[in-house]
Formats: sequence, structure tokens, C-alpha cells
Amino acid sequence: MSEATSTPISPDDRRKHLDFIQATITRMSAASTTTKSWMLPVVSATYGYALVQKATSVAVLGIAAVVLFAYLDANYLRQEKRFRRLYKAVAQGSDEIAVFSLNPDDVTPHQNDKSNEEWATWMPRWINRLLPGPAVWASWSVGPFYLALCAAGTVVAIRTG
Repeated sequence: MSEATSTPISPDDRRKHLDFIQATITRMSAASTTTKSWMLPVVSATYGYALVQKATSVAVLGIAAVVLFAYLDANYLRQEKRFRRLYKAVAQGSDEIAVFSLNPDDVTPHQNDKSNEEWATWMPRWINRLLPGPAVWASWSVGPFYLALCAAGTVVAIRTG
């Protein structure tokens, strides 16, 4: 019998466990915001410089920066979703979660969960863990935001070329 099912969890312990998980979710959300706040001046500077100096290579560098920041942001969002799933399981009183566990792998994702990080079953597991799934990329906070910036960079690259 596992440790999680051997002793009942007190309501105070459950609340504290939920506080710990919520703190992690808040950190992921703040990291995502920080990623965007660092990306905007970098991209503005590269696109502006590329336009003024007619430097296509700098515009392409700006697009590469957008892609890098998009990847970072998508990973933060994926982690945030995993911890939200853990929060839900703890809040519902799931017996499979160990007391004070902060491991989102302790929760088995539902088959209908589109945010499932195991989105490409044909890939080796280690690669699958590096790439956020399509549901993360299609999120309103990742997909449209970064695609618009890539499109702007493409326009800048074409105009400077």
C-alpha cells in the first residue's frame, strides 16, 4: 500500500499542499509574463535597426529571437497546465497523489485531455518532453501573439531585402 493511501490527509495539510502547487503555478505564469516583457524590446530593437540600416540579416535574427522566446513561453505554459492538473487532482482528494507532492507526473492525464504532453506517441519520450504539444502552441497566449511578431519580422525582412 502506498504512503498516499495509508494515512488520511487532514484538511489543513490539503490546503497547504494546494498553496504550494498554486505558488508554483503563479511562478510559471510570472515567468511567462517576464519572457514576453524581455522579448518585446529585443524584437523591437532588431526590427527597428533592420529597417533603418536595411539589414535583412538583423531582421532574420529578430525572427529567430521570437521563435526562441515562443519556445520558452510555450514550455512555461505546458508546465503551468501540468501543475493545474496536479492542483485539480489534489483538490478532488485523489488518493494517487502523495502528501505534499509537487511532481505533476504523479497525475495520469485523461485521454481526452488535449493539453496532454504525450501528444506524439510515435516520438521517443525524451523528444516528446522537449516539445510542447499543439494545444499549447495554439493557445491564445502563445500562437497568435508570436505568429504576429514573426509575420511582422517577415515583412521587415522583405522590405529590407
